[in-house]
Amino acid sequence: MALGTIVEEHFHHPPLPTSPLSCKKTTHPEAPPVILLPQIGTNEMTLGERVSKFVIEARCTDNILFSGAMAVGACVLIMQSFPIFMNNWVFLTEPRGINKTNENGEQLESTFHYNTGYFQICRVHINNNSGIIYDEIEIPPSESEYKCYLNPLLSQVDLTDISLASLAVIIRLGLPALLHVSGALVCCFAFFLGVVGHIRSSFYTLFSSITYICGSIILCIAVLMVVCVVDDELAPRMKPNAAGEPSKFSYTYGPPFFSSALSFIPVQICACLHAFLYFRRYPSVVEKLQFVPGLEAKLRRAQLDKELGIPPLESFRRGSLASYLPIPSFSQGSRRNSRRSSQASFSNPSLLFMQDV
Repeated sequence: MALGTIVEEHFHHPPLPTSPLSCKKTTHPEAPPVILLPQIGTNEMTLGERVSKFVIEARCTDNILFSGAMAVGACVLIMQSFPIFMNNWVFLTEPRGINKTNENGEQLESTFHYNTGYFQICRVHINNNSGIIYDEIEIPPSESEYKCYLNPLLSQVDLTDISLASLAVIIRLGLPALLHVSGALVCCFAFFLGVVGHIRSSFYTLFSSITYICGSIILCIAVLMVVCVVDDELAPRMKPNAAGEPSKFSYTYGPPFFSSALSFIPVQICACLHAFLYFRRYPSVVEKLQFVPGLEAKLRRAQLDKELGIPPLESFRRGSLASYLPIPSFSQGSRRNSRRSSQASFSNPSLLFMQDV
């Protein structure tokens, strides 16, 4: 009892006197206001984020590459096929005579606007284009209104009263039109081969790549011929005359021309995609030796150079197929064994190239 009283008196302290509350206000630094941002749902994604996520998670599988090749191939067919039937390949201005004379009795000329394609030539007169207004007597409505005419090669109609330069251009576009149609058909056939090759996993995929290249070359020849024809017919006429007056002839290329010319780029993309799809089916070097011409001889030559201690060429450095060859031994004792191993490998190259590319 005494011990408990001692402990209680030792640890029990009287409460400290509290000071009375002061009426003075203490100033404390105010905390900055907290701005609550609206919470965005984690499940909501924009279209760009969805597309990027889809591309990242796709990891370039065969189906994704084939879908990309088909999409680019469809763009190629559109860019090559539609210009065939359009009549605005080239826009030309050409002076033509009207029913009006000057003080000397010479017939006056006015500028007419033409647009030509493979199969049609169209003409229109824009009144007040040069600051001069002509009435219906000077230029009848039948000549000033927009009107199209079929290519004389197909209609066998004389159009010399309609145009001279534009008529000469459209007559010479017969061969480019034939090449353009042929190139577009070849690319369409390549598109079909790509579909069949992917479904059957056959060599049609590689043939599709080669056919795309052939079709694009034919189409490029057609476009270059169009450029040569237009420049050959209009370049001499666009020079100033003997009096130094500027020529009224001019020309510009239209959207079908640029569409056909630029189709060469997506064609190369299609060819690369189909070739990549085909070669990734054979990941090892041994499988590539079966269908790549000259690859086996090239690898044997590289192996022989390594056996003889000849430094490899730049193309045989790291990352090439020749890097899968065994490292040569330069010791005198093992040179005879290396010759025997090289002879055995030449007779059976599959013993060497069992690694994946």
